[in-house]
Amino acid sequence: MEVLTTNDYSPNGLRLDGWNALWKELDRAVPRHVTPAADVVEDAEAYRFYFEMPGLKADSVDLKIEDGRLTIEAERKRPEWPKEAELHLSERSYGRMHRAFELPDNAGQENIKAVYKDGVLEVTVPKRPESKPVKIKVEN
Repeated sequence: MEVLTTNDYSPNGLRLDGWNALWKELDRAVPRHVTPAADVVEDAEAYRFYFEMPGLKADSVDLKIEDGRLTIEAERKRPEWPKEAELHLSERSYGRMHRAFELPDNAGQENIKAVYKDGVLEVTVPKRPESKPVKIKVEN
């Protein structure tokens, strides 16, 4: 199979097929650091973090809060291809995933929930009760 995403010549006519083979080999060997895409949403009750982390098992995700930082770590390992297999294209991300966020002062550290479903990790960090708005009734 030949992938036709690039040609084997540079703009000055230099043949690049040897370099392409070298880059393919390096791509197999070099582990990558992956930063999962995230959404952070605040509502009256909590901060909600959504991380795109497809292809993982829930028990392979390490989630912690330390020194006021929410940190997630995981690793997506590259499949072991048979030695005689030829890699034509590699666009999927492999390697260690890491993402950290400094939490606001009003974020609580109790009752934090994490759910991994359909490739998305959802982390809910409730706000501290004393930081939530309180409605005070005015009497006449």
